[in-house]
Amino acid sequence: MEQQDHRSDKRRTWAALAFLLALTIGLYWPLTVSRDYTWLENPDQALQVRPWLDFQAREIHAGRLPLWDPYIWGGQSLIGQVQPGVANPVNWILFAMPLRDGHIPTSTLHWYWVLIHWLAAVFAFWLCRDLECGHIASVLGGSVFAFMGFMGHSTTPQFLMSALWLPVILLFFARVFRGQRGWASAALCGAALGLAFLSGHHNIPIYTAVLMGPLWLWYLFRGTRLRLPVRAGQAALFAIVCLLVSAVQSLPAIEYGRQAVRWSGVPEPQQWGDKLPYTVHAQYSLYLKSIPGMVIPGLGVHAEPFAGIVAIAMAFTALLKRRRSREVHLFAAVALGGLLLALGKDTPVHRLAYDFIPFVDKARYPAMAIAICQVGTAALAALGLEAWRSTSSKIVPVWLVLFAATVAAVYTLHRYPINQQALAIAAVAVVLAAVLYWGRAYPAAVLGLLLAEAVVYPVNLERRDRPNSYAAMIAAQSDIAAFLHRQPGWFRVDADEDVVPYNFGDWFGIEQFGGYVASMPVRIYRVNGRRETAEQFGIRYRIARAPANPAQVAVFESRSGLKVFEDSRISEPLHVVRESPCSGADGLRVVSRTPNVFVVDADLACPGFVNAGDPWFQGWRAWIDGKRTPIQERETPIRTVFVPAGHHRIVFRYRPDSVYRGAALTAIGLALAGFLWWRERSSRRRPAGSRRSEGVRAEPKEELPPPSNR
Repeated sequence: MEQQDHRSDKRRTWAALAFLLALTIGLYWPLTVSRDYTWLENPDQALQVRPWLDFQAREIHAGRLPLWDPYIWGGQSLIGQVQPGVANPVNWILFAMPLRDGHIPTSTLHWYWVLIHWLAAVFAFWLCRDLECGHIASVLGGSVFAFMGFMGHSTTPQFLMSALWLPVILLFFARVFRGQRGWASAALCGAALGLAFLSGHHNIPIYTAVLMGPLWLWYLFRGTRLRLPVRAGQAALFAIVCLLVSAVQSLPAIEYGRQAVRWSGVPEPQQWGDKLPYTVHAQYSLYLKSIPGMVIPGLGVHAEPFAGIVAIAMAFTALLKRRRSREVHLFAAVALGGLLLALGKDTPVHRLAYDFIPFVDKARYPAMAIAICQVGTAALAALGLEAWRSTSSKIVPVWLVLFAATVAAVYTLHRYPINQQALAIAAVAVVLAAVLYWGRAYPAAVLGLLLAEAVVYPVNLERRDRPNSYAAMIAAQSDIAAFLHRQPGWFRVDADEDVVPYNFGDWFGIEQFGGYVASMPVRIYRVNGRRETAEQFGIRYRIARAPANPAQVAVFESRSGLKVFEDSRISEPLHVVRESPCSGADGLRVVSRTPNVFVVDADLACPGFVNAGDPWFQGWRAWIDGKRTPIQERETPIRTVFVPAGHHRIVFRYRPDSVYRGAALTAIGLALAGFLWWRERSSRRRPAGSRRSEGVRAEPKEELPPPSNR
């Protein structure tokens, strides 16, 4: 009988996951069914994110790891910039998909974006099921997290990926909190947070780490049967595994950050050691005035707080009906903590974190912490739906919803008399009140009302055929790329960013001295705009409407109206520099050039320094005739090696120790978490009395609350 129940439960779980997939496809029908809309018509996505993804996909298809990007600003570390998401395992699936004319098809990118939301719904569903919620309640929780609020309305994939792991992090912490496989759960919790740091954006993972600190302190000092050293050991294990798993991204990021400047909402770029002024964090806070936006559409600032009246009503139901439950206490703390961090300057919590916790100053968007609040709300909503089904009291939830609906309608009609979305939400609240009063046996109706809210306030997608679209602009300039690809030799181009605002180099595979970036190596920043820089980096061509200097001559005109100008004085950026004159002639020839490997044949009449025409950066290695030789940085930011007289082959390879060490540490962290999970799982399967003495004392299991009715 028990086996039959298990099979039935498994079938229901698979049916729920299939339903969530169908729901995701249906809610985002403009991307899955229609071809008229896209998430790519946004400056960041069109100009920066899509070219990054394209470059990485081409490298993967060529059998190379995309660690170095030679197509932007003369070349810089791609993995060190974090945002391209090189280390994100979910992105590897995208990069492995078939290309079309060297690019990721738009339809593939649309499904990639949609499936991120489905995965978020699955993770939140898993969390709710682990809290012993029924299948419908868990689908409700998954829908709240994936289709509403931050996840439902952000279009930038790096932001979505950074929030994706929140339910998994909290799932394993909740297991630790209730004494379920404490060591394995602590390790897996750390591994999930480490994977969040690989996502491609650091904001939400940093704020998640900030919140996990007080949660672990709460666990350490709350009443429990476990001894304090055991709980402290689990907390330490969480931190160690998190640092290990995130190392493949964090070590290159730290290495790059120490050699780069970044633009962070201040007039001048800042270096790694400079603390970002708090005025920037204050600017990108959510603000107290956005709190009504949790139930009223369109009131969010810098991030979307809208969770919906259904989710909020169910969350308050959990707080009222299960107020003694430890899980309710935990997720109420998560929701409140995320909200306080998101409000930024309007509460002292964020300022204290900024002043005293390392790296919080690097996370300049406090508003994004609302995603943490929303995963807590999603779990509470699922627990609330279960509580509503298992109790007979009806008055409190009904009056709560009616009050919220009235406030929403009055507030919105006062400020925005024709806001039909808010009126629709108020109507949903009234129907919800009726369902809560009369329909305790129909939780599907509550889920349906939540989905109605999601339909009423959908994500903002742009039409693909809109005038002056980014896609049309890029397509119109493809003939420029075709012309440049036909030109002989090794050279770079620069472009007027007013007419070529996107990462032209990454998109077309042409080396560019420029690009749309959030940061660049400090050595490049210092020489940008100098007259000698064009010669050092071989900037032979310019894309613009007019030349930048009299030496530039128009050699091509695009159908877009832009022209390509050539400066014939600029040769290949390979030069021999000596301290004393040499009477003989030198010869330098490019043998092969790929993003991570550069091979040059040199014939020198006398010993000298060969300037390789690429920027110096930590992680590059050089070999002359197979023998390792040091790379030097002399008076320029160019990589330089000393070469003896005669014929020699010089090989440059990008082999950053930070990446290889980080990958090894990440593998160790994942293996440690996997081993502990396997060990505790297998030990619990052994018959009573068969456990061997392993030098590890078994944890006493805390008493759990009785399971709720499903």
